[in-house]
Amino acid sequence: MAQYRHSDFLNDLKVGQFHGVFIDDTGSPGLNTTGKYLHPQRKSWVAVAVSSDIIGEILRQMPGALDELKLLCGATEFHFADIYNGRKHFQKLDLNLRLSFFRFMAYVFNVYNFPVIVQTFDPATLRDFHRRADLPKKIGPFNLEKQEDLGLFFLLLRVKWYLEKKDSSGPRARVFADEGFKKNGAVIKMPRFERHFVDGLVCFARSNAILPIQLADFAAFALNRTQILLGKSELSDLDRELLKILSPIAWNYQNIPKIALAFRY
Repeated sequence: MAQYRHSDFLNDLKVGQFHGVFIDDTGSPGLNTTGKYLHPQRKSWVAVAVSSDIIGEILRQMPGALDELKLLCGATEFHFADIYNGRKHFQKLDLNLRLSFFRFMAYVFNVYNFPVIVQTFDPATLRDFHRRADLPKKIGPFNLEKQEDLGLFFLLLRVKWYLEKKDSSGPRARVFADEGFKKNGAVIKMPRFERHFVDGLVCFARSNAILPIQLADFAAFALNRTQILLGKSELSDLDRELLKILSPIAWNYQNIPKIALAFRY
């Protein structure tokens, strides 16, 4: 049986041999203030694509940013739900300092123009999909009767289609997802994706080991929080400030509709 080592994969990325794709999930189960257009049980998967010509620079720069973060509050990674809510290492930090982490990451997304790809399912869209589609109940490790599994499977399809459109003859991508769907160190081998995913693999890892997964954490949080705020009838000053920070990266999201709203910050 083949032995896969993340350190080898990272070395390949550092020299620009492949693109990097980094995946995380998001949702607000049980939250009933999501507005009439959002199902409270929805599950979204988000992928951030980093091209081969800049992935090496990202991997070189992120440890320095995390060193600064550790000096400020002792945290070893950017976890934006905790930052926003002032939890764990971020509990004692001033709100303006916490918002500065969002400004920093939004600036990074603007400078590098990372494409973000999204797939969401909820119980209603899951039922509707199965009424319309003739698919088996399972494909490999994916139970297509579960919205979490179907969402990830279709996100991977969308990533494959994105890579095909980007440059069908260009580098393939090394794909990493945050642990949870599978444990740290696990891999899913998808032979039919080998033309675009190196070795046909989707690798699961901790975000403090594969640092660019934290980019996907930010993109996933930004998507979820923006959707929640757009469903609110009234916005607080904090809501408005966060939307002001996040609005410029709306154009990074490749496959979701953008809505232009006029309101005073």
